[in-house]
Amino acid sequence: MKDYPNYSWLEVSRKALLNNISVHRSFLGGQAKLMAVVKSNAYGHGLVLAAKVGESSGKIDWLGVASLAEAFSLRAAKINLPILVLSYYQPLRQFDLQKAIKQKISFVVYEQSALLALSKAGQQVKKPARVHLKIDTGMARLGLRDKQAYDFLKQIRNSLWLKLEGVASHLATAESKQSGFLLEQLGNFSAFLEKGQAWLPDKYYRHIACTAALNSFKNSHYDLGRLGIGYYGLWPSAENKLVVNKFKPKIRLQPALTWKTFIIELQKLPKGATVGYGRTYTTKQAITMAVLPVGYWDGYRRSLSNKGEVIIQGQLCPVIGRVCMNITMVDVTKLAKVRVNDEVVLLGCQGKKQITAEQIGIKSGTINYEVITAINPLLPRVLVK
Repeated sequence: MKDYPNYSWLEVSRKALLNNISVHRSFLGGQAKLMAVVKSNAYGHGLVLAAKVGESSGKIDWLGVASLAEAFSLRAAKINLPILVLSYYQPLRQFDLQKAIKQKISFVVYEQSALLALSKAGQQVKKPARVHLKIDTGMARLGLRDKQAYDFLKQIRNSLWLKLEGVASHLATAESKQSGFLLEQLGNFSAFLEKGQAWLPDKYYRHIACTAALNSFKNSHYDLGRLGIGYYGLWPSAENKLVVNKFKPKIRLQPALTWKTFIIELQKLPKGATVGYGRTYTTKQAITMAVLPVGYWDGYRRSLSNKGEVIIQGQLCPVIGRVCMNITMVDVTKLAKVRVNDEVVLLGCQGKKQITAEQIGIKSGTINYEVITAINPLLPRVLVK
């Protein structure tokens, strides 16, 4: 705690990130490339931090982001890997598109307005915009289907100011052990590529595999695998973990994130005292209560009220009362020598105890993805060994 001026901080393990890259590299066959998806502040781990570790590893070929703003942040941090904007960018901001083309940032395209704006921006800077055509193979989210997708493909190939760099899609059920719909989507993807062959360049990236497909369906890899939550040491789902462990039982992902805070106050409460807003907790005996300077503003979920646990001195201590905006209370009665400033782990390991994103997700009615990405991006992320 003394090393960090904040009341709460996140430590990100470089060793864990590198392990997770190596694990997922082992799933790729042939000459397939690997993209680290660092969107949404690198799933809560720190955008630039995670991207720099990936680049320095020498085993990451691409970075995936959700927005053009994220892409610009990476370029401002002197990160040189190819970057693909996977989701949204404002096509009317020609200055930004021109800047992006100059910085060799690539775009997923699925809207006519974006296609026209990118072509115009490419013409203005005398460099073709690099685009990846997004097709919808069954996810029903972003992407083009049928004739519209082929029309887009022809437009891109006929333009002097657009360069088709890839064709992409996304899987709806890769996390499930039921593979029927996934195989249907892969079939749709292959069919599109075969039918559009006359309009496709000699070299381009084909990519559809997310973490769950990358680690369990070899036929989904094509030319580029998109490594999302697996980069950070978390499994896409319990089912996916079971599937992978059946054929590769020695595979171990290492969660990279530890979220820490410290005790700011200790109170002795008598039997029958009520704790916090709404008086939702009543002590059954005299207890020692510790107050922590974190709450739902920080991303420590309000749904953990009277349910959550933290680790102090290597022991699990229960959350009591409602989690507040900036404060959380815990029962530390069983700790013999607890003190103000003692370190507290909200997520991660301390000693032999561990609190996982999956455990928090179950208690708060959500998934591990939301638990980690909802941690306030203003909290400092610190890279550790």
